Amino acid sequence: MKKSVLALGLIGLVSLPTFAASTDGGAYVGGGLSVYQDSDTDGHGSLDSDGMGYNLYGGYQFNRIVGVELGYNDYADYKNGAEKLSPTSISASANIGYTFDNTIRPFVLAGLSSVDLHANQAANYGHDSGTGFHFGVGVEYTPIEHLTLRLISQADAVSVDDYSYKGSLKNDDHTLAFNSVSFGGSYNF
Repeated sequence: MKKSVLALGLIGLVSLPTFAASTDGGAYVGGGLSVYQDSDTDGHGSLDSDGMGYNLYGGYQFNRIVGVELGYNDYADYKNGAEKLSPTSISASANIGYTFDNTIRPFVLAGLSSVDLHANQAANYGHDSGTGFHFGVGVEYTPIEHLTLRLISQADAVSVDDYSYKGSLKNDDHTLAFNSVSFGGSYNF
């Protein structure tokens, strides 16, 4: 009797991810904590990260392959000498991947974002916000129905104007990119 109950319990646990994968789409909301991965300043000095960031996201998965996603990313604080930035972004992206029967789903994000650098005066940016490009690569796993865990490397790139004074006022633009690795979870409706 005990062996039969144990066998049924094990079969139930093994089939739970398959049951969770049977949902081929739907709405979801989630969030995660992120750590600095890299930053690119287009040759204008390296940025050091300070602290952890976070992200909030939500979207709709149309099927096992295609979805759309809205996101908010706080990339924590960056500094380069007296220059300080606290970049955030709001993005709208396509979510393209594939959900396997074992509920593992590799995916990519690609879309547009509105980036605000929240730069201090020492950064000398003429406009510290603008439209950027949001992209990411990640993997999701749904261990139980309604819960999806996510590991993602994502970034925002934005072109900004900066000012410098070397005998005369000089206006130059360059591209900044902020990249983080995030682990989080979402609730699937």
